Amino acid sequence: MKKVFVTGGTGFVGSYVISRLIEKGVHVKALVRSKTPHPDAEAVRGDILRPETYSDSLKDVDAVINLVGIIREFPSKGITFENMHYIAAKNVADAAKTAGVSRFIHMSANGTRKNAVSGYHITKYTAEEYIKESGLDFTIFRPSLIYGKGDSFISMLAGYMRKTPVFTYFGDGSYPMQPVSVYEVADAFTEAVFRDSSIGKTYPLCGNRVYSYKELLIEIAAAMNKNITLIPVPEVFIKAGIALFGGFSFFPITKDQFTMLKEGNTCPEMTAFSELGIEFRNFSEEIKKYI
Repeated sequence: MKKVFVTGGTGFVGSYVISRLIEKGVHVKALVRSKTPHPDAEAVRGDILRPETYSDSLKDVDAVINLVGIIREFPSKGITFENMHYIAAKNVADAAKTAGVSRFIHMSANGTRKNAVSGYHITKYTAEEYIKESGLDFTIFRPSLIYGKGDSFISMLAGYMRKTPVFTYFGDGSYPMQPVSVYEVADAFTEAVFRDSSIGKTYPLCGNRVYSYKELLIEIAAAMNKNITLIPVPEVFIKAGIALFGGFSFFPITKDQFTMLKEGNTCPEMTAFSELGIEFRNFSEEIKKYI
């Protein structure tokens, strides 16, 4: 039986990855602070920023999966992109090497690149580069917008739509998006544990259809059987709102999130699905199951 150490296992994606690993007969050790992981996973109480709290638990595992990441910063709590994306990844990669674990599977993000504009992508890139130079047998996945029960973005949009017959969208609504199911993502990470052919590779992960942001809203409304009128809002008003309230948790979008939305979120290639034997899911059908 394979043993895998998972960080970020109580998060949205992590819970699905752990469930899929257990279905495949893997013994999962899940790093947690206070939450309880999957009932069939072994809980390791620790802090990703304090490797001494979990280093001993790495000594008998076959692989490490790092899923720690955030979409919004709370600097007063130490929750920053630098800490959660780069320092966290560095810590667990170093701890894996020290423990003699060579296999390392890491979640990055689609759009990650050297000259990124957003702090989100910049720190994802520095983490990727550290892992690639670490000497570990790495696989890196770069998911686009991940959807599924428990997600933040699609569920947030659906929640707002339920309250009103009128909904606004940014600019002309043409920003391209290629959402990927959390089940597809979980399958990718799980298959990578068993397939050495994925070592040394960086895979974008996107669904099989590109939507404009406006089309995405139409699909969400249709999934709820709701008639809704969509009205465009000029970007200048969104930027003003972000400048005033983007640092507060009640505001639905941050500066980095808006920057990434405007950049688009599509994949340059889709080899992960064929190389790892992953089946595509239908966005329209999947969101009907939970929104």
